[in-house]
Amino acid sequence: MNIILVYPRWNYPTFGQLQEPLGLLHIGAMLKAHGDTVKFFDLAVDAIERLDEALVDADLVCISSSTVLFDRACLVLNRIKKKRSDLPVIIGGPHATLLTEDALMRGFDAAAIAEGEYTAVDLVEAIQKGAPLYEVAGAAAKKGDEVAYGPTRAFEPDLDTFPDPDRTLIDYSKYFSNDIEFIGMMATRGCPYNCLFCKPMLDKLHGYKIRSRSQKRIAEEMSNIAKSLGHKKFLFKDDTMVMGGVKYFVEFERELASAGLSDSQWVCQARVDQISAPLIEQMKRCGLEAIAFGVESGSQKVLDFFRKGIKVEQTIKAFDLCHEHGIGTLAFVMLGAPVETREDLEATVRLVERIRPESLSFSITTPGPGNALHDYAIENNVRNVTSVEGNDYQYNTDPIKLSLVTAKDVSWAAKAILEAVPNTYFKDELEARAKRLAGEPEG
Repeated sequence: MNIILVYPRWNYPTFGQLQEPLGLLHIGAMLKAHGDTVKFFDLAVDAIERLDEALVDADLVCISSSTVLFDRACLVLNRIKKKRSDLPVIIGGPHATLLTEDALMRGFDAAAIAEGEYTAVDLVEAIQKGAPLYEVAGAAAKKGDEVAYGPTRAFEPDLDTFPDPDRTLIDYSKYFSNDIEFIGMMATRGCPYNCLFCKPMLDKLHGYKIRSRSQKRIAEEMSNIAKSLGHKKFLFKDDTMVMGGVKYFVEFERELASAGLSDSQWVCQARVDQISAPLIEQMKRCGLEAIAFGVESGSQKVLDFFRKGIKVEQTIKAFDLCHEHGIGTLAFVMLGAPVETREDLEATVRLVERIRPESLSFSITTPGPGNALHDYAIENNVRNVTSVEGNDYQYNTDPIKLSLVTAKDVSWAAKAILEAVPNTYFKDELEARAKRLAGEPEG
């Protein structure tokens, strides 16, 4: 089949650097392995008119969308159906997984739920045979006026079974022209933690149990990227890469050396309670440059509300270890929790001043669909989101009705933590966001 993949970030702002939609590149690789012809349209960098030209010969369109981008995905859907009403359009990704019926009632022909590699192939085969799409495992589709679900599909336990994401589908020159610094990677799927703002959404998408690709496969993929793109700086996007501990990274070091990548550099995310001196030392031998930590708050009360499972003292220790070993740090801070007081905000400012991150990003606590914070906000009548784009924690200002602090208090804290990290990346954007919180002019 001739299949079109679409990332629907059409005329939507990007905070920071562009990042490749790796999920679609994984699906593209799987469909190519199945024997299908695949074209990819990345509307973050492509003109949508290019998509129009490709519809003439297409047999299927697959769109992956978060909830924030879902309205954009529907605009793309409507554009496709206007030109080719007969062309099946499937949606996958977070929104299809979390709000399946909403997606299908908007006109998509089927939804791929959770991990999509096998489901995408089976949907293609069902379309070729003329079989009902709602019978496909891991999928849903309309049956008359109702939404029907296929059998639940188990998560693939061995991620090495899947092909590497097909990076030939993407025009990296457009990303490099937008100053992308790191090539995106994923080493693991799944997260065993229970944060209020992530769960159970992440469980539905990737499962609770951690599944890892082998160090050999990861190193080989990095080597292929270095050869094809001439780029040796990587960003591991997964939350749980470091949980393999020292032993994992000893093997990773060996595989990087075998792949000729002892000079590669990479950054990752980690929890502060995962970090130790031996682990930092071994990760550095593998090329680690920096770690981004979910600091969230300097108030233990707020951390406990978030079900973060960490202590403020662990945050201090993790940052001290990174500083001691020459590892860069980025602190993710979350402001505007419904239980937060001025004293809690002040504790966060003090913590940022103490841990001295090289860079910082703050977001506004947002009760997005699919997470337990959303349920809390509904139950307590404090959710203040009226559009899908209002779920974007990078741009919204008041997704929760606050009663213990004002918007100006939150803005004050945002400005104070930015002052504590004068050389943070994207400072102008963050300062503009801090002003928006208080309703101040951004200029």
